[in-house]
Amino acid sequence: MPHPSALQAWQPSTPLERGLYRVFRLSSVGCALTVAGFVGYLSIGIALHVTGVYTPPSPVMSFSNPVFTSLSFLVGGLICLLSGSLTFLTLLASVKYANAEFVVLMSLIAFGFGAATVRVTAGAVLTWLAGLRPV
Repeated sequence: MPHPSALQAWQPSTPLERGLYRVFRLSSVGCALTVAGFVGYLSIGIALHVTGVYTPPSPVMSFSNPVFTSLSFLVGGLICLLSGSLTFLTLLASVKYANAEFVVLMSLIAFGFGAATVRVTAGAVLTWLAGLRPV
């Protein structure tokens, strides 16, 4: 099967494709930034907790920790946006190649993991947000 060269790379042509491509690009940047913040928060929080420098009011990786649940919720939502837009772009561009079938399969698996993360953390995030409301 012939593969398109770099000069014949796919370019979005319809408004739907341009919109999905923009969502894909923005969610990939957002996902990278959020995951970097999440990993940084976990590593710094665990290091400070283990050394005894700082003991947070709630454990670092628990659902009672609002930063952990908020970042988990954001990561799950951005993974859903990223993998969903990649799935639709791949289906719109070409489904003839084995690479496209692999991309669609992995994107659907990633969408499931992102949706599961959102579902697990949504209750804790909503409880935390409800507690922020002034009485």
